[in-house]
Amino acid sequence: MRDDWNFVFGQASLRDRTGVWSIYRKGDPAESTAAFAKCLTRTLHTASHETGHILTIQHCTAFECNMNGVNSLAEADRRPLHLCPVCLRKVCWNLQLEPADYLGQLEAFCRKHKLGDEANWYATARQRLAK
Repeated sequence: MRDDWNFVFGQASLRDRTGVWSIYRKGDPAESTAAFAKCLTRTLHTASHETGHILTIQHCTAFECNMNGVNSLAEADRRPLHLCPVCLRKVCWNLQLEPADYLGQLEAFCRKHKLGDEANWYATARQRLAK
């Protein structure tokens, strides 16, 4: 961690396969429906990013991806919730999942929780895999 960083969103050890993250700086979910959605998205982003590290995945530099490193809340908000094709493959290998099935489950989760843009991304990715 650098001296000019006053906090981190989470921390995980690839070697020990353990991690922790906080929802403290994600916003006040009780403020409004929009604030709840933003807090949920931010929390899902950090939790899934740190879980990626627990699965021994390093920061992604190939594409815009959930596994990109971030150093501020504004930067985190610009990153997608989804994984790039390279990191998706790593997660599927780690968990022994079929990519299309996994994307379908993620799409259903996002639709249930009213994360329409991400749900649409997962649906499109799953359709492209079927071709």
